Amino acid sequence: MTGEREGRAQRAIAGTYSFLADRLYNPLIVHGGFRLFGGNLNELVFEQGRAAVAAANGGPILDMPVGTAYFTTRVAEAHDGLVVGVDIAEGMVRESARVARDAGLENLVTVCADAHRLPFPDGAFAAVLCSNGLQVIPGLRPVATELVRVLAPGGTLFVSVLLAPIGRMLPAGRRESLPTLLRPAEDVARELERAGLPKVDMRHERLAALMSARKPGFAQPRLF
Repeated sequence: MTGEREGRAQRAIAGTYSFLADRLYNPLIVHGGFRLFGGNLNELVFEQGRAAVAAANGGPILDMPVGTAYFTTRVAEAHDGLVVGVDIAEGMVRESARVARDAGLENLVTVCADAHRLPFPDGAFAAVLCSNGLQVIPGLRPVATELVRVLAPGGTLFVSVLLAPIGRMLPAGRRESLPTLLRPAEDVARELERAGLPKVDMRHERLAALMSARKPGFAQPRLF
């Protein structure tokens, strides 16, 4: 039943974000909600993008969810290698592909895919970004597992997430069924650690939490 509920929630979210993609998402969400609830969050996400480019050192970078590619285009402009943007909302994928074409960013490729089942092999990416979307994706644990799975050993994961952590009042064991939006940042960090990232660094900006963590080991990313 949990899987069915998550599936229905994912379809509803995909439909909503597809509707918002064309004209409404950037003014309402990126320049509205993110600034209202996250303060300087947008600049901090750009900062994470620059850190991801440096960490990848020319290797492939994943950005999930890509949204309208508002943040992703900055990454692709600064990066010599491939940038893959993933979103479950078809409207977002179409819009981000259009933005990439208009900007002449041939190294930015967009893919429609489910965050619970990313269509990439283990260790595909030298760096992974998950910017301002984790709070609305159902199933924190499977998403964290997938993000870490596709990250190459030695690669770095960067997460930004907006949270209204009223679930903090509940015992940790009872919070697992709550939407990520309602869970404290410590729960997100704990799931990333459980998935294979032993040390998660975190900072806060209003209701936003920004995290980064390096996957142990060393290996060349292998996208194909």
